[in-house]
Amino acid sequence: MIKLCIAGLLLASSVYAGNLGYESGLIKAHTEVFGDATIDPMSKKATSHLSMEANPATLKGSIDVSLSDLFSDNKKRDEHMQEALESSIFPKAVFDVKEVVSKGGDNYLLKGTMNLHGITKPMSFEGTITEDGNKVHIKAQSSMKMTDYGIKPIKMMFLTVRDQVDLSVDVVLKR
Repeated sequence: MIKLCIAGLLLASSVYAGNLGYESGLIKAHTEVFGDATIDPMSKKATSHLSMEANPATLKGSIDVSLSDLFSDNKKRDEHMQEALESSIFPKAVFDVKEVVSKGGDNYLLKGTMNLHGITKPMSFEGTITEDGNKVHIKAQSSMKMTDYGIKPIKMMFLTVRDQVDLSVDVVLKR
């Protein structure tokens, strides 16, 4: 009976050991308009539904960001951004990791899908995954077009915000 309990505890702890909770970080989007290259909404919050065993290539699951948590250095711009994203209707952006490909050393390609504004499309992030004790640090970049997700770039006077958005993720996850 004791052996059975110990085996159950070991099995339960090994399953839990793979779960990665969001500890800290920054998820940032960058776009620009003529004369203003500092449109950098960001979020310091995310929800991790990720798991990983001993090797970063085993990373699976999803990470999501509440769009209402995005902020920049301009409150009025943030209001326009929330309107364009229709964050009251589509409250989250979700990246679902389908495959992690080693590119040598700590460098990886995270292949998956992005669900944004009710549309799901393939997307990949390229970057590093490192471990330090019970913490996993993911630092990666990608880019997307707003129009691919049914989002109309914001117009300000006679200028339109660039359609391309450069994404950067720098998060620490804890086992």
